[in-house]
Amino acid sequence: MAVIRGLNRRLLLIAGVGGIIALFFIFRGKDATVIPETGATFLAKIMDEHGGKKAWDSINKISFLKTFSLYKEDGSVEMTRNEKHSYGYTNGISRLVQWKQDEKTYNLVQDDNTYSQVIDGQLDTLATTEQLRNKMQASTFVLGLPYTLDTPTNELSYNGLKTFEGNIAHELEVRFQGSEDIWWLYYSEAELEWLGYWVKTSGHYSLVLNTEMIVENGFLLSRKRKSYRTDSLRNKTYLRAEYLYDNYAIIK
Repeated sequence: MAVIRGLNRRLLLIAGVGGIIALFFIFRGKDATVIPETGATFLAKIMDEHGGKKAWDSINKISFLKTFSLYKEDGSVEMTRNEKHSYGYTNGISRLVQWKQDEKTYNLVQDDNTYSQVIDGQLDTLATTEQLRNKMQASTFVLGLPYTLDTPTNELSYNGLKTFEGNIAHELEVRFQGSEDIWWLYYSEAELEWLGYWVKTSGHYSLVLNTEMIVENGFLLSRKRKSYRTDSLRNKTYLRAEYLYDNYAIIK
């Protein structure tokens, strides 16, 4: 009987220790909850995958050629333009965009917060500062994605995995202070490659697809993209534009 009682005590001890260990792992598992992805944390991942925000901010000069065509709803060409872009960040911000149109040479210039446009050597006095600023920002904002999203005035939301052009992709939603525009950017599920973006403005919807990417000096950049007008359900209505970015040169 003494042997049996001793055996029972050992079994109870083993069971008790096993129970304590089980409870430890249960409560440990509850404490180690997975932190949900946010817009800010997802943007940080995207910036790291595309070259890094710190590296982007260390650029002293970047230049490239941009060619684009705009199309009307009937498919006819509205305009085609070849632009040369040169941006410097050594002493403040200096940007220059050059192109020819109607046999005239245009120079759009930014010197820190001063904007001007010169046409055939003559200062354009008809264009307002706001018009010139918007024109320059339209050129630089998309080039700088995703880094240009990293500002405290932007509202970022990570919406999880969605279907984008037949692919499963991460969706990052961006709203801008003082603007009605909403951007949805899409990145491949595994590699986080930038697939494109969908934009809602006050007047229309635009879907932009990156059809070819390029790595230049450690940065993943768009080389070719197409832009479509869509309805509110993201159904394409017509091809609005085609873009080619070439001859990138980046100096850090």
